[in-house]
This record gives sequence, structure tokens and C-alpha cells, in this order.
Amino acid sequence: MDYVDAASQLGEAIVNSAAYITLKNAELAMMQDEKAQTLMSEYRELQAQMVRASREDESKESLEAIRDQLLAKQTELNEYSVTKDFFDGKKGFESMMKTINEIIAHFVNGGSSCSGNCSSCGGCH
Repeated sequence: MDYVDAASQLGEAIVNSAAYITLKNAELAMMQDEKAQTLMSEYRELQAQMVRASREDESKESLEAIRDQLLAKQTELNEYSVTKDFFDGKKGFESMMKTINEIIAHFVNGGSSCSGNCSSCGGCH
């Protein structure tokens, strides 16, 4: 099998994986949820405020106030089921992709075939 075929099969496997499907379903639910959109928008605005305040050398108190608001909004996002499901789905997908990249790197950097016994291996996991 050549690398193009292998990459195509890997791409298909990724798209059909539970991690990808979970992420896409959570993303769709979040995009259709008004409260989730509002929370995300508010969070992004607070991030922008923090960047502006940092660039403009705002006072320490001002930066701390924005940071506190940002942390509170992050907590709110993590507690709202729709956004929490999205973040959990994203984390699961990123974990899967990290594993895939580590396996590829293991073989590209001279690794041998996997024995299936991870206790003696520093490779893919």
C-alpha cells in the first residue's frame, strides 16, 4: 500500500471514529444553542479585553478583574452541558489525534512494529 492510500484510509477511519462523530455532534449542538453561543461570545470578548488591557499596560487591579471575569465565564462554560459536551468532545478528538501522530512519529523515527505490550514500549503511547 502506498502512502496516499494509507493516508486516505486513515482519514476515513478518523471521520468514522467515535471521537470525531462525538465532536461533530457536540459542535452542531453548540452552534444551534443560543445560550452556548452567548457564553462563547462573552468568553471571546473577555479574552480580547485581556489582550487589550495587557497591551495597554492596564493596572494590575484591572488585569486581575478581567482575569476573574474570564475564570468565572470559563466555569460557566464548563458547567453548561452543551459547551461542556463540546469541550469534552474536543478533548477526546485531540487525544485521538495525538495518539495517531505519536504512532506515525514512532515509525518515521525508526520504530519497529508494535508487539502489543505497552509496558515495555516508550513508543506510541
